[in-house]
Amino acid sequence: MAYKDSTERAGARTQTKITGMVTCKTGSSNGVVKDLSDEGICFQLYFDIGAKTGQEVTIRSEELGFLTGMVRWYRGDKIGIKLNLSSNTAAQISSYYKHFR
Repeated sequence: MAYKDSTERAGARTQTKITGMVTCKTGSSNGVVKDLSDEGICFQLYFDIGAKTGQEVTIRSEELGFLTGMVRWYRGDKIGIKLNLSSNTAAQISSYYKHFR
């Protein structure tokens, strides 16, 4: 089986250009949410904050509000964040799709 066949995304992603700030215990940085799903985001950092896999993070933005999650991966200036799923998170993402897209 080919590698790409064994790694399917859990949810569909929507490309975005939402500006915001990510904060973790090692620092914070402004940046851009590059893509968004009901379960996670890809965030492009303006500054390296030393985020590591498994670290808890908070995301703040005008469009999404305040979200929390965990770093799933990091590559260069981008980090993948698995959102802490709750009814509040679902409502904030739904609101983004309704009002900002």
